[in-house]
Amino acid sequence: MDLIIISADIVSFVFLFVLLCGSLFGSKDGGQSTIWFSCCLLVGLLGTVADAVGYLTVDPSESGSGILFACMMSYILCAGEFAVFTFYFFSVLKTRATLPKWAILPVLLISVADSILCILGTVNGKMLYVEEGIVIDGDWAVYPSILLFLGILYLYYVLSSYRKALSPNQVLAFGGFLFFPILDSWITLFSPDMDFTYPIIALAFLVIYVIVQEHAVAEEILRQKVSEEDAHVDPLTRFKNRRAYEEALEAERRGRAKGVLYCTVNHIDEIREKDGPEAVDRHVVRFADLMGENFPKAEICRISEKGFAAFLYKMSEEAMEKKVRVFKEILEQNDDMASFGFVYSEEAPLMDMVRDAQQKI
Repeated sequence: MDLIIISADIVSFVFLFVLLCGSLFGSKDGGQSTIWFSCCLLVGLLGTVADAVGYLTVDPSESGSGILFACMMSYILCAGEFAVFTFYFFSVLKTRATLPKWAILPVLLISVADSILCILGTVNGKMLYVEEGIVIDGDWAVYPSILLFLGILYLYYVLSSYRKALSPNQVLAFGGFLFFPILDSWITLFSPDMDFTYPIIALAFLVIYVIVQEHAVAEEILRQKVSEEDAHVDPLTRFKNRRAYEEALEAERRGRAKGVLYCTVNHIDEIREKDGPEAVDRHVVRFADLMGENFPKAEICRISEKGFAAFLYKMSEEAMEKKVRVFKEILEQNDDMASFGFVYSEEAPLMDMVRDAQQKI
C-alpha cells in the first residue's frame, strides 16, 4: 500500500507542477485570484513532497524524528492548504459580491488551531508516534480532521449565502472541491492505510482550474481592458482624454496625421456664472457632438475643460480644408460656440503641427 501511495504522490506532484506552470505563465493577467490559486498549488506541491518523504524515509533512530517531522509537515501543510484555498475562494467571491472583513477569521482560527494541534500531538506522541520504524496515529489523530470538517461546513455556508453572485458552474466546482476532503476522510475512516489526501487534492484542483480559474482569469483580463480603456477616455464627451492625447504626440513625432484642428470652446465662464457647472457640461457635450459629427474619422481628444484637438488622417489638403470651412460655418450658426486653428502638413512633426494650430486660433 505504501508503494501505491508513494506512486500516487509522485503523479500528483507532476500534475500539480503542470497546473502551477499553467497558472503562472499562461494567465499572467489573472489578478488576485491567480496569485492565490498559484499559492494553493505551491502548498499542495510541498505537502505532496512531505507526504511522500514520510513514506520513503527510513529513520533507524528510536525516536524516528525524521519520519515524524515529515508526517507532521504533511498534516500542517494540509491545514495551510485549507487556509490558502479559502483566500482564493474569497478572492473570486469579492469580484462579484461584498464580503465582511471578518468572514475569513473562522478559517484562519481553525487552520492555526489545527497546526498547533499537529505540533503538540507530534511532540507528546498523542497524535503521531513511531513504533518499529512505522508512523502510528495516536488518540489525537482524529481531531485535525474534525477541525477541518467544521471549516468545510463554514465554507459551505458561505458558498450557499453567496451562490447567487456566482455562476452555476462556479457553485458546482467549489461545492465539489469542498466535498473532496470529506471523501478523503471517509476513505481514511474505513481504510486507515489508504491515505490519498494529496492525490485527491490534486484531482480537486483540476476541477477548480478547468471550471473556475480559467473563467476568473478571462473576467479579470476583460475588467483590466475596460479599465485601461476608461483611463484613456474623457467621461463627459467619450472622446480620448489628455493622457491619450499626450501618448499620441509621443507615438507620432513624425507620423500619419496630415491635419490638426485645435479648438477652444467659447463662453464657458459666462455660462458657469449664469447657469452653473451642469450647463457648462451640456455646452461642452453639444460642441463635442458637433465636432464628432463633422469629423467622424478623426482622432479627437479633449485635452482640457475648453480645449479639443483633432488629428485627421488619409485626406487631401483640399478635402480637409473643405471640411474645416463647413465646420466653421456650423460654429458661427451656433453663436460662435468655439474658436479653432487648423494646420495641414505632409512632413511636419505632430507636436509642431499642434503648436502651430494653437497659435492660429
